[in-house]
Amino acid sequence: MIMRLFFAVHAGDAISGQVSRIIEESSIRRAPWRWIRPENFHFTLKFLGDVENRMLPSLHEAARRAASRAKPFRLTMGGIGGFPNLDRPRVIYYGIDEGFAELRDLAGLIEDECEKTGFEREKKRFRAHLTLARIKRPPHEEVLIPLRDFPPLDRTAFLEAGHFVLMSSRLTPSGAVYEEIGRFELGR
Repeated sequence: MIMRLFFAVHAGDAISGQVSRIIEESSIRRAPWRWIRPENFHFTLKFLGDVENRMLPSLHEAARRAASRAKPFRLTMGGIGGFPNLDRPRVIYYGIDEGFAELRDLAGLIEDECEKTGFEREKKRFRAHLTLARIKRPPHEEVLIPLRDFPPLDRTAFLEAGHFVLMSSRLTPSGAVYEEIGRFELGR
């Protein structure tokens, strides 16, 4: 059996709740994209893609090794952004303020351990962010104006990151469905 897998840190209730409120209170109506559901908010550490079931024990062991070499850390959010930019976004996201280096370093540890297991290293530079939406067609300017005005999250929206997870992702017409298939405590 083949599963679509990735490693991630869940965004947590404080961050997810505040982001959800900002989206709900925004003046954007009938956006030409689908917002990510709050229960799916996460910070991707490594996307593995389609993986055969027989690789799971090796992935779990690689993740345990990476987790044992990292320490828990605090993560706070920055402002709204877009890839490649907010003028023609393909992805809308909130950036990370505090904890970016720790998240990047954790992703690097996972990358190193996965490579030892036979997975290819990511070629792109790690860009930690919280994805809010993916966009298929460039939106009109009148939709982008209120998006650019999304406020940064306040300091109550933080995460004490003490673990990361291995997630499976199943794509459906109504969006991705995620299932946690492994949890790895940092520093253990």
